[in-house]
Amino acid sequence: MSESFQSFVEQRLPFQGLAAWSARLADGALSSQCYGDWLNSPQVEQTLASLVLAAENLGQQGIQPARLCWVFEHMRIHLGLGPGGVCLAFFVENRPGLARDALDNLLDEFNALPQG
Repeated sequence: MSESFQSFVEQRLPFQGLAAWSARLADGALSSQCYGDWLNSPQVEQTLASLVLAAENLGQQGIQPARLCWVFEHMRIHLGLGPGGVCLAFFVENRPGLARDALDNLLDEFNALPQG
């Protein structure tokens, strides 16, 4: 895990409503953290891989997403896609009052981290 990413995680995460996160870094390494007992690291890392594949399939149709959000009964998954295959997914509780703008800002900060 890069020093800049480690610092990002330590300073910004967790936040209220965050159940888990998973990231793929520039070197292809996966990293994740779960904050409850209803998700585990293998689940969120596998989910991240599947969601990235879905985003890549959109790219084949001429749609180049930077962010995607999936909404489920009890959870939302926010996926930010950066350059060079870098990506970060937040698994958050699906409840009113969670600041989506804050999630967008965190994804922007993640994408601005030095890669490498």
